[in-house]
Amino acid sequence: MEQNVATQSKDDVYSKDFTQKKMDKSSSEYGRPKPGTLTEQRAKKAAAHVHREMLTLCEVVEDYGKQEKEGDPIRITFGRLFTIYVNISDKVVGTLLRARKHKMIDFEGEMLFQKRDDHVIITLLLSGAQLKEAIRAHAAANPKE
Repeated sequence: MEQNVATQSKDDVYSKDFTQKKMDKSSSEYGRPKPGTLTEQRAKKAAAHVHREMLTLCEVVEDYGKQEKEGDPIRITFGRLFTIYVNISDKVVGTLLRARKHKMIDFEGEMLFQKRDDHVIITLLLSGAQLKEAIRAHAAANPKE
């Protein structure tokens, strides 16, 4: 019990016994909350929410986009997607950037702006089966959502 109290006071930033832990930037713990903390739970919940938003965005592209011919990827213009998706979420551009990082969709340019980039083509990189599997896997991993 006494050792546990000493360990807690060394980890408590407000304790006089607190010592800053040296972190290596290549460590898997770097930039991550301590396991088992409320911060870790909130981070996991937020990550699940963002993942669900990316999947919803991909579903909208699949539902409202078009294929030029059979076997081609589904595409939609940013202007059309913005008009449709803004009714679902106000985070259209941020979700697009995140989905591109995860190789779910693709588009040209670094950033998209309403009106200026309405003509930019958004391409869905996931097939219908891949998208349905990703949604199923997400639902299984996050039953409370």
